[in-house]
Amino acid sequence: MVLTRRSKVTIKSSVNDVVTQSEMQNRTQRRASKTRTRLLKAALSVFAEVGTDAATIEMITQRADLGKGTFYRHFADKSQIIGVLIEQCVGGLLEAISRSAGEPHSLQEALDGLVNGHVEFFLSRQEEYILLFQGRMLLKLDRGVACDIERPYEDYLRCVGELIGPYLPQPVDQVKFRRLACAVTGFVSGFLSFAMITMKPQSVRESIQPLRDAFLGGAISFMKQP
Repeated sequence: MVLTRRSKVTIKSSVNDVVTQSEMQNRTQRRASKTRTRLLKAALSVFAEVGTDAATIEMITQRADLGKGTFYRHFADKSQIIGVLIEQCVGGLLEAISRSAGEPHSLQEALDGLVNGHVEFFLSRQEEYILLFQGRMLLKLDRGVACDIERPYEDYLRCVGELIGPYLPQPVDQVKFRRLACAVTGFVSGFLSFAMITMKPQSVRESIQPLRDAFLGGAISFMKQP
């Protein structure tokens, strides 16, 4: 097949059109991604400030400086954006726990890593911690009530079980894992919500140490009970 000058120009033009379309699609995707991120950040801020029940889509769009139509192009409703945020937050918390726990060799070390992971997550990502463990969600976790955001919390509970399970008599009652998880989050958020008003992060870490040691002693006794 012999290409004429005209056919070469046509091929080059077609290639340029494909490249241009691809670039436009990439720009559109980047723009959509940035808009979605703005909505998620705004929603997280609103939820941490007023709670998920009181928050409205209008509050979120105003905080993001976007219209309601833009919101509905990315999320079906408030429940969906809560679910996305919860999944992201749980992922971040699990990473913090994994870093803090490392490779424990005892129940003491495993529980120490679990508590430290929560502390570090709270200190560095307070809005996310508040969203994860608002009273209503914590209550559902404690009672095992089914809800739309159940799966990320089940991932969290599974992580707790995998971390401390090897150091406990088997089999372990799953209710105990739930109660331990609730106790850890309640201890950390209860202390830090007060301490963060007047203390710097390093002072918080130092101040929580004796209380943490006492808490860990009680947690170890609880988990070893038949």
